[in-house]
Amino acid sequence: MIEKSTRRPTISPFIKESSSTNRPTSTNKTSVLSNWRGFKRLWKANNELERAQLIVQNVNMNPNSTWSARLNKYTIGIKSLNEMINFTDSFDPLNSTYMMDPARLKSLEDYLDTVFKQHYTEHLTNLEQQLRPIPERFNAAQRWGDCAQSILRVRDQGGCGSCWAVAAISVISDRICIASEGRERSGISAQQLVECCDYCGGCTGAPNSFFPFLYWHLEGLVNDRCFPYTIARDCGAPCPPTEFQNPRGLGSCSLGKTKCADEYLQATNYKAKYVYKIGSLEVDDSVNQFPKPLASRLKMNETGEFNGRIGGIVELLKREIMTHGPVMLCFSVFESFMHYHDGVYNFDLQPGEQHVYDHCAKIIVNSWGSLWAKDGTFKIDVDRLSYFHSDLFAGVPDI
Repeated sequence: MIEKSTRRPTISPFIKESSSTNRPTSTNKTSVLSNWRGFKRLWKANNELERAQLIVQNVNMNPNSTWSARLNKYTIGIKSLNEMINFTDSFDPLNSTYMMDPARLKSLEDYLDTVFKQHYTEHLTNLEQQLRPIPERFNAAQRWGDCAQSILRVRDQGGCGSCWAVAAISVISDRICIASEGRERSGISAQQLVECCDYCGGCTGAPNSFFPFLYWHLEGLVNDRCFPYTIARDCGAPCPPTEFQNPRGLGSCSLGKTKCADEYLQATNYKAKYVYKIGSLEVDDSVNQFPKPLASRLKMNETGEFNGRIGGIVELLKREIMTHGPVMLCFSVFESFMHYHDGVYNFDLQPGEQHVYDHCAKIIVNSWGSLWAKDGTFKIDVDRLSYFHSDLFAGVPDI
């Protein structure tokens, strides 16, 4: 969902590309000095509530800010990634470790190149041959009105680090609805991914956010009426990571599948025709490049610049959304994002602010429930994402 630069826009299903007019300048020396003093105070804050209040204050007092913050009581004192390192590193079950083995990844890459090569070529050709210009604003819920309820649905991952699953099924649900021209409107089961995909990850994260899409292609997914999300969602917006260690409401795959009658399960087992990583927006595009992204398959000249009809990954992203629907974004979350309220989130790393964890969301609907931010949705500056880890994933349903 796409939007050109606006000042303090209202929340709606758009993604926004930054312009130089929205970036802080050095012309107002007084405000710059004031902001710097604010961040110095952040370093010296002697309790977590004061730290959180200063983060919010520094955002809202910045005259050049493109977004507003609101104190989020649920994230006060949240542990940083460094403080959770032992906990985060422990999530990989045996099958996840096996899937991340370099030889196994090479085998999977070969499989994708063999099975999906023609699909990838046709997919990019279709996007490149589009003659319609990219509009200043694009609203997927308006473009596919029959699927607006799915596109605008705000899910809540609750007390489980299952953002990778909830964001993936949110994208998958939308794309099934869009591909079926509104005939298939059932939400897809996130609980099935968490409980049944033994290489995807679990309540403490995922080794690679492409794996839920791969599972969709290989095994298929049922709807959430058949296999509902039962993980507790009464612990905050978002719930603290301490909840992820012993998640309430997490069952087993075998028990979950018994909720579905065999004939009903088969009738609603949706699969993907092909799945893909769109690309990475980070500066170092050699990092975390399994699978090989579609962006790397675009026409490029000898100096590595795009010379086809698609001018780069941001244009590829926009045309992808305009043609096939929402995508999943995985990016680095810092403390200020926890307190996001409205506008276009445009993060500048400042002293005193911590990287909390990496997170996945559907552009632009988060998975922290409707109590987070203004209504559970957000806008983000795609240019700013290039400074931090950020990946984009999607797939095409077999409808």
